Amino acid sequence: MKRVLIVSGLSGAGKSTAIKVLEDIGFFCIDNLPPVLLNDFMALLASSSVEKVALVIDVRSAQLGDAVQAVNKLIESYNGIVTVIFLEASVEELLRRFATTRRRHPLEGVLNLEQAILKEKEMLREMREISIVIDTTDLDIHSLREKIGSLLREEERFMIRIRSFGFKYGIPLDTDFVIDTRFLPNPFYERELAALDGRNERVREFFKRHDVVEQFIEYTAKMITLAAHGYVKEGRAVMTVSIGCTGGRHRSVYIVERLFETLKDSFVVHVEHRDVDK
Repeated sequence: MKRVLIVSGLSGAGKSTAIKVLEDIGFFCIDNLPPVLLNDFMALLASSSVEKVALVIDVRSAQLGDAVQAVNKLIESYNGIVTVIFLEASVEELLRRFATTRRRHPLEGVLNLEQAILKEKEMLREMREISIVIDTTDLDIHSLREKIGSLLREEERFMIRIRSFGFKYGIPLDTDFVIDTRFLPNPFYERELAALDGRNERVREFFKRHDVVEQFIEYTAKMITLAAHGYVKEGRAVMTVSIGCTGGRHRSVYIVERLFETLKDSFVVHVEHRDVDK
């Protein structure tokens, strides 16, 4: 099902951070879309393969038309797939943030900074009334990421990608953790097992005879679980763990399969064996 998030709010309240969070969990994000183009955009979206979109509509685009009317019409026309999030903060906090970052408020010019903030609040008052409001006054970046992630967590499940690989073929570059299993017993030196891989039952029985393998799986699963919960709090959608042995055929493959069995009830887990057929 298509999912559309409208991100609005006050300048300096954290919209840029919100967009980064949404990009991390797979949303296609567009900043400052003119409200007059919303209907045309939705028609294009319906015929595309894109499933999740986030659109920023704030004081910049609000000046190009009746943004609230356009968003309300969108909500009515596409009931159930459109959500509006509005980020705000106290005037004092916004003044502090602009002073710290030395950014210019989009309404500054004839108005001074405080006047511009108050003017923006008035211009977006009706947009706020149709939105889920997040007050970022007392939130740091990490807390804001967690807050936004929690709004979507029921629908956006965190995924752990676990791959096996062989060090002789190079370490994967697109990974968060690299774990070395080359210290574990190696079935390659058993003549009848050398041509098999870590998914074969005979190879599995070989590993089950060694307590160190079971201990390693237990400790590794705990580490991955601990890290995964931290990634979720940071608003990350995917964590990649690469498990390596010499050739990527026996030890790493077996460990990846066992980790899948251990973690699959708590997370969405995707398994990849990069070098098993080399």
